[in-house]
Amino acid sequence: MKKINKTQVIVISVSTIILLLIVFYYNIDSEQNQKKTTFIIGQIKDTFQILFFIIVGILTFLSYLQAKKTLFTPIKTETFKIQIKAFEDILAFFQNKDESDFKEQFDYDFMVFSNAHFLLKDYVELFFKDKITIKDEYINSLKENIAGMVIDKDYMETVNFSTPNYYEKIETPKKEEITSPAIILNKWKSYKYGMVHFSKKYADETEKIKQLIASPLIPDNIKNKIIEFEELVSINFHIIGPVLTKIAQEFPEKFPNETSIQNFQPSGIWNQYNRKSEHLAPKAKEILTEIRTYLKIDDLVK
Repeated sequence: MKKINKTQVIVISVSTIILLLIVFYYNIDSEQNQKKTTFIIGQIKDTFQILFFIIVGILTFLSYLQAKKTLFTPIKTETFKIQIKAFEDILAFFQNKDESDFKEQFDYDFMVFSNAHFLLKDYVELFFKDKITIKDEYINSLKENIAGMVIDKDYMETVNFSTPNYYEKIETPKKEEITSPAIILNKWKSYKYGMVHFSKKYADETEKIKQLIASPLIPDNIKNKIIEFEELVSINFHIIGPVLTKIAQEFPEKFPNETSIQNFQPSGIWNQYNRKSEHLAPKAKEILTEIRTYLKIDDLVK
């Protein structure tokens, strides 16, 4: 619809006034001209006043609309620019990545690999304490890329950690060393890998997700999809513990002596982990689809 500017409003109003004057003029009865003249003049005066206030009201409203457009358009433009930047960050994080890319991005392979070696260390120290020595240099090289750990509640109680906030170990009386193979094996049956280490790379990438979610300019539907993706990332980390706990029960049969320990290969553990882990690529695709829908990309390219 074509917009009416201020000049057109004034022209229309003046034309209306002239038309009313003509109508009133031709309706004056010649015999009662003098009597009606005063009445008509009063009517014209009232009409002028009404039209004046109408015109002023219209002009004021049009001025408000113009001022509103002039004032808020730059703000909307700048907000949209910032929002586009936020979308660019999301696209850079999720676009053109398959499942293996996300596994590498969140460092799952290293975390499974390193935690598997920490598990092996526990096993060797229990079964072959005086026969096999795991080099501290190798374990320390793995720990250099470790940012922290998540401790299972049940495991925390088993090893006498006081609270999940401080992990402050309580001093307990020293236990007698167990040497009986049967007792050692029985103890291993209740073993739980409850202290899962996470890498610096994993911590950095999960922090990036939190920053994307924290943006106030991201629409809720897109933000919710990113939150769902974050939950899958967390699930894939937390299943490392249960997978290693299950695999730990296979160790006595697979590695019954010192020589067999040399056959330890984390690749088998990685395969079992992969079968349990959630797929991240489909959820990433949903996020990208939501962005395309929000920005109406498909309509723009038509």
